[in-house]
Amino acid sequence: MDISFRQLQAFVLIAEQRSFSRAAEQIHLSQPALSYSLRKLEEALGLALFARNTRSVELTEAGVRFLEQARRLLRDMHNAVHDAHEQLHLQSGSLRIGVLPSVAIEPLPRVLVDYRQRYPGIEISLRDGRAGEIRQWVGNAEVDFAITSAADEPGVLDFQPLYDDSLVLLVRGLGGLRGKKLLTALQNLDYVATTRDTSLRTMADQTLQCMGLLREPAFEVAYMSSAAALARAGLGYALLPASVADTFNGDGSLSVHPLPMAPARGIGVLQRKPCYLSPPAQAFVSLLEQHARAIGR
Repeated sequence: MDISFRQLQAFVLIAEQRSFSRAAEQIHLSQPALSYSLRKLEEALGLALFARNTRSVELTEAGVRFLEQARRLLRDMHNAVHDAHEQLHLQSGSLRIGVLPSVAIEPLPRVLVDYRQRYPGIEISLRDGRAGEIRQWVGNAEVDFAITSAADEPGVLDFQPLYDDSLVLLVRGLGGLRGKKLLTALQNLDYVATTRDTSLRTMADQTLQCMGLLREPAFEVAYMSSAAALARAGLGYALLPASVADTFNGDGSLSVHPLPMAPARGIGVLQRKPCYLSPPAQAFVSLLEQHARAIGR
């Protein structure tokens, strides 16, 4: 069935005006063109919508029933076009973003502040989780895109790198120690680790193995904030992303040690293939890229 917007518009105007001539003036068509449009609509429906005579234009019973449906279709079409126009110009719309907890700490808050100041009409929902969970959310279209670590096998997903986030070692005291002296001191301290189902744990264990310090952790916690709190209490050392070190060391009680041998974790935008981002999402990723360049400097 091939029914056009113009045909529905012509039908509604004729019904409301009860006149072909007045309807033709409003829609800026000649009367023959208007009559042709109505005839094609009736042929597509297989129904006579008007009972015509020389003095009046009256709706048939089928026409009366179809009129409200046609009005609703026109309203829906108008609203859809209006919403698309507003979304294109970033006046309205929505975003669903998946994010790693470390990214939710830094740099996401600064990006969100910038974005909401520029585009206050866009609604944003955030969902934070582990890298494996996030890949499932993206693959199942539960989020529009995600800011997460690189996947070993992206498969049907596309990953666009933004910046590298290396690990640093956080420990109470030991601020003046470097090199072998630091390694010797760490031998006598406990390891505070995140749980094994996190990408951070894998990187931390690899780094400690390179340093000759790999051991079973004294504490395993699900959240980086918990690991930092235990380190601040003097219960051991923790390896955390450099991007969040300042956040977890607000009181300055921890010494922060760069780890040159630590593998860098690539952070980027993960989305489904074929890659398409809505205008609100494109604007967000553009701001994210700007902030990521600042991290890389």
